[in-house]
Amino acid sequence: MSTVPVYTVDSFSREAFRGNPCAVCLVPKQGLSNEQMQNIAAEMNISETAFITQEDEFSEDGFKTKSAFNLRWFTPMVEVNLCGHGTMAAAAILESVCGNATKDLCFSTLSGVLHVKPDPDARSYCMDLPKNAPVDDDVDNYRALIEIVADGLPVVGCAYSATTKKLLVRLDDSVTREQLESIRPDTAAMPKATIAPHFEATHVKGVIVTTSGANKPGNYDALSRYFAPWVGISEDPVTGSAHTVLGPYWAGVLGKSTISARQCSRRGGDLIADISEDRVRISGHATVVLRGELSGVFQ
Repeated sequence: MSTVPVYTVDSFSREAFRGNPCAVCLVPKQGLSNEQMQNIAAEMNISETAFITQEDEFSEDGFKTKSAFNLRWFTPMVEVNLCGHGTMAAAAILESVCGNATKDLCFSTLSGVLHVKPDPDARSYCMDLPKNAPVDDDVDNYRALIEIVADGLPVVGCAYSATTKKLLVRLDDSVTREQLESIRPDTAAMPKATIAPHFEATHVKGVIVTTSGANKPGNYDALSRYFAPWVGISEDPVTGSAHTVLGPYWAGVLGKSTISARQCSRRGGDLIADISEDRVRISGHATVVLRGELSGVFQ
């Protein structure tokens, strides 16, 4: 095969042009180098590109018949350890495009083995992801960064997930969904913002801004936005990995094990997070919007 099959999936959406777009490549028999995968991700130029590789010996019908695969995710700038919407997109391509009827797809990743259970009738996918519960932190440690990202809205606290390097910024419950949707932080300034001197420069790789969704349009448990200019993503439209932090946080606040969430980017998307002792099961829909092939990769 001299070309690479490539697809675009809108994760966390029932319709095209909503949710979070992810490119998905089925890695051919000859494989792809790290440089080739990074170049492809830069060419696709969306938040993440997922690369699915057959786990054992390659076979022509392997993407249809096998249940276990290797999965990697690249932003246009770097490889990342965990990508929820990229995992969902990979499962959607295997199930809806390749015709894989496996009820439990298994992906070996930098974050361990991840399982996805497709529901073809509902066109939905349930991902089993690691739990990355944040720990309450001091706003003063991040004040300059928080002032940028909150964009003038009232902040009541923050929490930090060391495993993901994500900072969660909690806005006051009085903040409306419209106000959250309207913030326009200077993402270029965020990586330059000073944080506490005892932290390493790479201490923060992404910021979740969140408020309660109760008694607001949709009546969700949690509303959020997510910004990650540190890895080349000014704003991620709908972020599965952020909800491995956000879900446990709101579960603790609300005393619930199941959290309904809305990520309030321009594209927007809905998620359900079921929190257990050490895992977060995130469910949502996915829509395939593009099918094609990449040429010139092996020249």
